[in-house]
Amino acid sequence: MKTLIFLIYLPILIGFSTSETDNFEIENGKLIWQKVYETELTKEQLTDKIKNSGNFKNVELNESGIIAEITNLTLDFKGYGSSEMSTPMYIARNSVNSFVQIEFKESKYRVSIKHIKLTQNYDDALSSQGEMTDLEVFALKKRNTEFKSSFLKKPSKIINFTFENITEFKVKEKDKW
Repeated sequence: MKTLIFLIYLPILIGFSTSETDNFEIENGKLIWQKVYETELTKEQLTDKIKNSGNFKNVELNESGIIAEITNLTLDFKGYGSSEMSTPMYIARNSVNSFVQIEFKESKYRVSIKHIKLTQNYDDALSSQGEMTDLEVFALKKRNTEFKSSFLKKPSKIINFTFENITEFKVKEKDKW
């Protein structure tokens, strides 16, 4: 009887133990945000949209795709639906600088955002303006092998929301009157 009850509750327990990582992965102790998008755009159209978006700097085209940088990207906690007071300080008071790699493959593209650093926007009691901190400090534990549960709550969702907003490129729909 105990075995039967255990088998009934096992799927529920497994469901609670797996955590949602919001497109974040840990690769060799480093935090990476990665997402694959379906697209109807050609490689050239997508390249133009990336260059013209204004979100990416030092955009370079190579044989495998595009490499670029994100500089001083404000994390959109308000767009996510959070207030500054309910958002962790390291999200609300910092901007993001990172390396971006975009790879193309058969009507898909994969965005990988690596070397994510938070830059302090202004002086406060804990840090000075311009101070840079790796996101791993706030996101990972156990020698950078596991996510911190506090990161997987609101911070990862706000960062994921912001990254999705700047990396999803769609075919422009024509207005039909």
